[in-house]
Amino acid sequence: MLMAIGLLLNTIQSNMVWISMKLTKSWIFAALLVCVVLTMGMAGCIGTENPATPTPTPTQNTTTSDISGEINVFAAASLTGVLNELGEQFEAQHENVEVHFNFAGSQTLKTQILEGADVDMYISANNAQFTPVVEAGLISDPKVLLKNKLAIVVPKENNKQITDLAGMAEEGVVLVIGNKDVPFGQYTRDIINKYQNDSHPGYVDAFMANVVSEVDAVDKIKPLLILDEADASLVYKSDISKSDKEDITLIEIPDEYNVIADYPYGIIDDTKNRALVEAWEAYLTGPEGTALLLDYGFDPVSATA
Repeated sequence: MLMAIGLLLNTIQSNMVWISMKLTKSWIFAALLVCVVLTMGMAGCIGTENPATPTPTPTQNTTTSDISGEINVFAAASLTGVLNELGEQFEAQHENVEVHFNFAGSQTLKTQILEGADVDMYISANNAQFTPVVEAGLISDPKVLLKNKLAIVVPKENNKQITDLAGMAEEGVVLVIGNKDVPFGQYTRDIINKYQNDSHPGYVDAFMANVVSEVDAVDKIKPLLILDEADASLVYKSDISKSDKEDITLIEIPDEYNVIADYPYGIIDDTKNRALVEAWEAYLTGPEGTALLLDYGFDPVSATA
């Protein structure tokens, strides 16, 4: 009897071990199966990621570029304010870039260029002083940057009560004007001749009799007006800045007498830094340049293109 019970217990113990081993193997198999499934799922996720949408890369800093160096821009004196401001803005956006300006009367600039001055871009206040540079073979792609008009300017007090062209020819008025070799001086003569031809005989002689000085740049006229050493002049509208208007009053000239001046410009063909001068041209004629030219009273061609 005891032997039978012992055999029975041995059998039960063996079966329990076998069952335990079977269960252990089953759990191990199940665990392995889960790992395989998870691994395949992860691989599937990786394999189906859209290859057309890579991780974005940081954008390039707008203050850096591959252009560098220096350029020389020869420009009519009437552009001094606006170009100085644009030049500062352009340099702020481009490291290692310098834009040097030479401002003077267009006839002076023309002479300097024809005599071999180091220049990359020329902006003239009229075609008469620009065409010779083109004809000399120095600029092969001339363009027009902007248009401008003349206006009467008087001191803020306006002691002679000048309100129009007629008032400039009254006896006792002291006038300072541009000489005939600079664009605004030539345009002054065009305007007074137009006015005389419109039923105002003797006007040109009366006007010129009041002229006490002729200069080659508007910057030489403004101090005389401010100091009351001159009663009036004819200058470009754009020559009178916002700050100038504290001391100088601008009076419009009717279009039938006025002159619409083109400002031609061009890149010198043998410029040593074409990439930089073309980048400057793009900025000058682009949205920022156009906006500032308008703010200074010019009519940029790019604004109507």
